[in-house]
Amino acid sequence: MLVTCPNCKSVFKLPDTQNTDQKLRCSICKTVFAIKDTDYEFDVQEEPVQQEAAARIDLETPFANDKPVKKKSMLARIIAILFFTSVCVVSILWSFTGYLDPVKDKFYSYFPKDAAESQARLEAENKRIEELAEKVKLLQIQGLRQYTMPNDKVGTLTVIEGKVVNGFDEPRGFVQVECSLYSESGEMLITKKQIAGTTLSLFQLQVLNQEELEQNLNNNLDIMQKNTNISPGASTPFMCVFYNPPQNAANFNIKIVSAERPENIQKQ
Repeated sequence: MLVTCPNCKSVFKLPDTQNTDQKLRCSICKTVFAIKDTDYEFDVQEEPVQQEAAARIDLETPFANDKPVKKKSMLARIIAILFFTSVCVVSILWSFTGYLDPVKDKFYSYFPKDAAESQARLEAENKRIEELAEKVKLLQIQGLRQYTMPNDKVGTLTVIEGKVVNGFDEPRGFVQVECSLYSESGEMLITKKQIAGTTLSLFQLQVLNQEELEQNLNNNLDIMQKNTNISPGASTPFMCVFYNPPQNAANFNIKIVSAERPENIQKQ
């Protein structure tokens, strides 16, 4: 039996026993049609009129539902491509670069790869703390004072200043201090690290804006002159400035967090 698609006029050969009430889907244009509603005839020829097309027709697919086949939307494809690209980029950054090291450290602190690695990381951190304590154990803070003053552009400043004295029998440099403000109950409110070697005048504290104050506090020239080769018994000044600090700040604390030998500074 020969059946002609009413839309594209493609001709297909079907078995003569085919139910004429059945619906078919054209393999060429995908049109769904009933055999009895289109042109068909019985043919005794051995070869089909369109053998390749007849081989592609799907007679086992139910055609009770005439809804068109839905195609994947372009938006879904774009989202899938972007997701795959993002996964590839993150994987490369995670495995072959150091950009995500802070994230990896945080991740592995919560989800260590195994107990041995977790123990190794703990031992490495303890060793780092011991080495740091060894570098700063003979450095002393002297002349410490804290005061609050108004600034024309920022508002209120809390200033902590003093000097670090080298108690080692060899030079030290790149001394860094950490200043913290606490409430009456002992809760730490804010903390800040500051490289030593620079100080500001009262006039500068009153008239400079925050960006200018930070630029002066981190002046490389002053740091190179006063905080790279501190002789035994010598000292270097430091100043920490907090901008509009919490109103409930009542106490403060200073500690030295790092220092280096001059030869290590030159290598860096």
